[in-house]
Formats: sequence, structure tokens, C-alpha cells
Amino acid sequence: MRHPTIFAILFFLTFAVRAECDSFLANGLNSDLKLSYEKFDQTPGKGWRVLADKKCYSEAAILIDKYILENNVNQRSLKWHLLQMYAASNQNDKALNLVSAVLLTEEQERNSPFLWNDYVLATAGFLENDLTKLKLHRDKLANFGKGFKPNEINLVALDRLIENFGQTYQKAYIGD
Repeated sequence: MRHPTIFAILFFLTFAVRAECDSFLANGLNSDLKLSYEKFDQTPGKGWRVLADKKCYSEAAILIDKYILENNVNQRSLKWHLLQMYAASNQNDKALNLVSAVLLTEEQERNSPFLWNDYVLATAGFLENDLTKLKLHRDKLANFGKGFKPNEINLVALDRLIENFGQTYQKAYIGD
């Protein structure tokens, strides 16, 4: 008899969380689409980050996607965050569809110490459940990205993905 009660409680909690996420999304759609790119994407506690901070990853993806369309924004970082929100909400196919949009051109990568493409491709390997690809690009980052702080930060994230391989992106990257 306790199992139906537990099920009912879990159902209610899930419904309450979804309702809260829907409310945050509605607020974001009413106010955040007018924010500058810097405020919407780069400012803690603003824009899509409000939803992500509440673990409303699917709704954060909806808000980012709508922001991109409404403002004709093409920043790679915003598309990366959209990829991450899709991945965090277990929409890996949608996340993987964005990989090519966030990669640097060969010239951009050649002229930078930032090994961004290896980070993105390693993450894609995780989302594709391809440990070989994940490790290949992680090792490139480890071997050639030393001494540049963003590479070192991304290496820590990739090591978390390897340690939690087989888990969801949300669990592996975010820790939820």
C-alpha cells in the first residue's frame, strides 16, 4: 500500500517542478528576449542562466533558441550553451546537431592557444557514447593545451565526463 503513496508523491513533485520551470520560462520569454547578448548569455543570474540554475534545462534550451531567433544572434558561445542545455535535458540528438555550428574554423583554431574544437569534439564523443572519441580529443587537449587556463578548465570537465561515462550529461558534467 505504501508504493502507490510514494508514486503519488513523486508524481506530484515532478508536476510541481515542471510547473515551476514553465513559470520561469514564461517570465524569461516576457522579459529576457530584450536583454543584450552579454546580459542574456554572459551574466550570472540573468537570461537563460536563471532557468539552468533552477535545473530547468529543457526550458533554458527553449529560451536560448527563441533568443537566437528573435535577435538574429550568431555567437558561438550562445549556441554552445544551447548545445549544453539540450544535452543536460537528455536531448542528445538536438545537441549533436549543433556541434558543427560551435566549432572554430581551421584558421581561427590555428591562430589560438585555445583548443576549443577538441573540447567540443570530446563532448560530442560523450553524447554519442563513443569513449574512444572522447578520450582521443581529451588527450589532445591534455597534451597540447597546457599553460592556457581555458584549456585546463575544459580538461577538468572532460575528465568528469570520462569518470562518469555512461551517465547522462547532466549527471556527468553538472553533477545533478
